[in-house]
Amino acid sequence: MTRSPGWLLQQPTGPLAAVLAAAGHPARFEILRLLVVGPKPVADLQAELALASPGQLYHHLKTLASAGLIEQPERGVYRVPSHVIFPILALAAAAVDVVERSGAPVEPRNPPG
Repeated sequence: MTRSPGWLLQQPTGPLAAVLAAAGHPARFEILRLLVVGPKPVADLQAELALASPGQLYHHLKTLASAGLIEQPERGVYRVPSHVIFPILALAAAAVDVVERSGAPVEPRNPPG
């Protein structure tokens, strides 16, 4: 993707902020990390996330879907659309860069799979 800084800065902030807010919640970002490697059923997400209730999970899934970050290809299964994988990875890379430059430690997680 190639976008000039000027073009990026001229975009309406509302839709951009909605995507960043959806991805910015710790539980939702974890859902994105789980789904970026492939589709998962809700039961698997619930087990891996250890959220207090299925209602919490569905709330986060709805927020991510409304922002266009995930989709439901079949009942009970969610995935990150292929055209959204790179932007999610770019958001993660940008966040790591900011954290590292702030001097805060970044501990890598075990790679998926």
